[in-house]
Amino acid sequence: MLFRIAPLTILVASICAQAETVQLSPVVTTAARLPQAVKEVVGDVTVIDQKAIETSGAISLPELLTRQPGMQISSNGGAGKATSAYIRGSSSQQTIYLIDGIRFGSATTGTAALQHIPLSQIERIEILRGPAASLYGSDAIGGVIQIFTRQGSKGFHPSVEIGLGTENTQTLSAHLAGGVNDTRYSIGLAHTKTDGISARSNTRAGTFSTDNDGYENTSLSINASHRINEAHEFGASLLQAKAENHYDSSSSSNYDDHDNGTNGSATFWMNNSFTKNWTSKLQAGVSIDDSTNYTTSGESRFKTKQTQLSWLNEIKAGPGIITVGAETLEQAVSSSTKYDVDQRRINSVLAGYLAHFDNVSLQVNLRNDDNSQFGKKTTGNLGASWQVADAWKIGGSFGTGYRAPTFNQLYYPNYGTPTLQPETSKNTEAFVRFEANNVKLSATAYHNEIDGMLETGKTTTIVVGNAKLKGITLTADWQGEMFQAGGSFDLLNAKDTSGGSTDGKQLTRRAKQFGSAYVGVTQGQWSTRGEVQAQAHREEDISGGPRARLPGYALVNLSVNWLFAKDWQASARVNNIFDAEYELAKGYSTLGRNAMLNLSWQH
Repeated sequence: MLFRIAPLTILVASICAQAETVQLSPVVTTAARLPQAVKEVVGDVTVIDQKAIETSGAISLPELLTRQPGMQISSNGGAGKATSAYIRGSSSQQTIYLIDGIRFGSATTGTAALQHIPLSQIERIEILRGPAASLYGSDAIGGVIQIFTRQGSKGFHPSVEIGLGTENTQTLSAHLAGGVNDTRYSIGLAHTKTDGISARSNTRAGTFSTDNDGYENTSLSINASHRINEAHEFGASLLQAKAENHYDSSSSSNYDDHDNGTNGSATFWMNNSFTKNWTSKLQAGVSIDDSTNYTTSGESRFKTKQTQLSWLNEIKAGPGIITVGAETLEQAVSSSTKYDVDQRRINSVLAGYLAHFDNVSLQVNLRNDDNSQFGKKTTGNLGASWQVADAWKIGGSFGTGYRAPTFNQLYYPNYGTPTLQPETSKNTEAFVRFEANNVKLSATAYHNEIDGMLETGKTTTIVVGNAKLKGITLTADWQGEMFQAGGSFDLLNAKDTSGGSTDGKQLTRRAKQFGSAYVGVTQGQWSTRGEVQAQAHREEDISGGPRARLPGYALVNLSVNWLFAKDWQASARVNNIFDAEYELAKGYSTLGRNAMLNLSWQH
């Protein structure tokens, strides 16, 4: 069934290619750090706007991401638990996470707490697959995930949504958004609470508790901007989520292990057009990943604060735009555990050129980062595309990347190794795309060679050495007035090529085949959507023993929306309809059949 997903969705889309309505291409900023239409992007990008988020019926950000092309997700046991995202087989640490342009995540683990970012506070998500170190610096070996908070628009647009679901899940959100003259604003509050499930599925010998591990999240978002005149604008945004997360104890004690955390970012920015050919953006911001853990061993705290200042200039030059900029990023760690080094600074300069010559597009980027721990590193990217016909485009790119080891990998007591060096990568990819009459098809092949790759082990950092990530991503999408269909299918070969004892093995938790497909129907006030998500088997390293096998699985989901009155909508969603048993991480539970009912009002 796994191998049938992509061909079937492509066939469905091709048959329906004569649909008449033409949709405008959305705008994306992550791929070149300047706005451009998605259809003009040289890189491999997915844009998930607010309408797509609502239509998806997804309950959490990880649930939404796991359905995207090239993406795999692992989770340690239900709502609010630690989550890792793998883009094209790269590790979660090899991806940069941004909120409104500001770096977000933990400098100790190298990952971001995506499970704590509520979908109700998000207006748009942009996923850039492939190396982006020449744009954003260290860590962007696999790609970039950028989250944009909800913004205001002209008028007054209040909204309220309430939801009830299985596991005693309760959600409530409210937003006030609008705009007066040249001022825009949006304020949102959201709360989620669930009894959850037992995080650990392995409860033999009484090692782990069998009680449900609940989760609670309260979040606030604020976004405001003011246009002084046509040339000058400024704004600010804030996203903060406070969470309480319960999990199973690793001892036989009945103590209720849990953690309290605060995650989010704040930023202030200014856009200034000094001449008709020169636009400048100055941005300052800070993000926090703060978690306090309470276990039988006592209380422990880990806090990362990332402070960022950037200045980016766009200069029109001939058929294209030159970008020139400078950034500084400070990563500081405060913890109940002593680190020999607890902060570092990265000063960077970057330049790029994006141009369109008739049917040919060209993108060049170059960046130099001066890391206080590892010195200077230069990365680059060269990409081009050719519009061979009205509906067909081909292209490719070559890019380099790197990732500095995390503070845990370097300095955590009895775990870290201070002599570790940054990973480096070289990625080559090629693509072909078709877009016409509401039909979009694409095939992207890539080959990413990583030198000095590091994987997080249970007792120490695993120095894989060399690794190769090779694969192809197929996507299809058709949007008709009544029917919609689409999906994606990935073939991935993510292997250890170090020449050691693990040479030739697939990297942990990476499936060789995975994909998803959906079919939707819209008729009057009703819309329904059916989905299939599937993954082949994966393997996971178990400390002190042989590799464990995570069997493949397929999930079927169904959602229904009803616009029963002006401004009112009811929606129902059932996930894992056939109650399939599966694991995303060895020994950790996943939800069986589960459902959610939502009622919303939006003026």
